[in-house]
Amino acid sequence: MTLDIGPLDPVDDDDILIVYGRHQARRHPEFNRDNVFTLHGVAAWANLRGRRPKRVFHTGLGLSREAGRLMEALKELEYRYGTRVHHVGELHKYDQEQADVA
Repeated sequence: MTLDIGPLDPVDDDDILIVYGRHQARRHPEFNRDNVFTLHGVAAWANLRGRRPKRVFHTGLGLSREAGRLMEALKELEYRYGTRVHHVGELHKYDQEQADVA
C-alpha cells in the first residue's frame, strides 16, 4: 500500500536542498543558492541547527556516518517543528506521470 500525497507545492526561497556533491545542485536551479548544502563540504546537519524550515529536500546521500547524522537531524526537525522531509525526486514525480498520460 502506498501513500497518495499528491503533487508538492513549487519550491520557494525558504526550502532547503541537501546534496551529496555540489554538481547535483546544478540540476535543481529552482532552489535558493543560500539554502543549498553539500553533505561533505560543510556538515549539513550543523547548518540546520537553529533553523525551522518548513521543507527540506535531499538527494541520495549514501550510507556514510555523515549521512546518518544528517538523517538524525532531519528526524529531529520533523519531530520538533513539523518540517517535511522529501527526496528531491518527489518534486517532478507527478509531472512525469501527467506527461505519460498525455
